[in-house]
Amino acid sequence: MSEITHEEALRQADALVSRALGETETRCRVLAQYISECETNGSRTVVWSEAVRELSSLHAYRGGLMRRHSLIQEALDCPVGESPAKVPLSSPSNRPVPRTQRQVQIQARRRP
Repeated sequence: MSEITHEEALRQADALVSRALGETETRCRVLAQYISECETNGSRTVVWSEAVRELSSLHAYRGGLMRRHSLIQEALDCPVGESPAKVPLSSPSNRPVPRTQRQVQIQARRRP
C-alpha cells in the first residue's frame, strides 16, 4: 500500500469539500426557488416551513464548508515545513469595551 503525501491528502480534501459545497449550493437554489414560488402564491404550508428550516440549516453548513475550503487552500499555498509569512500583530485598541444597553419603556398613568 502506497503512502499518500501531505499535499495529495490536502488536494483530496479540497476536492471533497468542493464537491460538497457544489451539492449544498445546488440544494440551496432549489429550496430558495420553492420558497419563493410558495410566497408568490401565498401558500405558506408546513412543507414551506420545513423548506425554510432546511435552507437555514444548509446556509450554516455551507458557511462551515467555505471555512474548511479556505483553510485547505491556505495549507496548499504554504509548502510543507514552512510557516506562513510573519505578519506583525496590530496593537490592541485603546477603545473602551462596549457596554450592552437596554431600552426600558415606562408608561405613566394620567391622574384624573
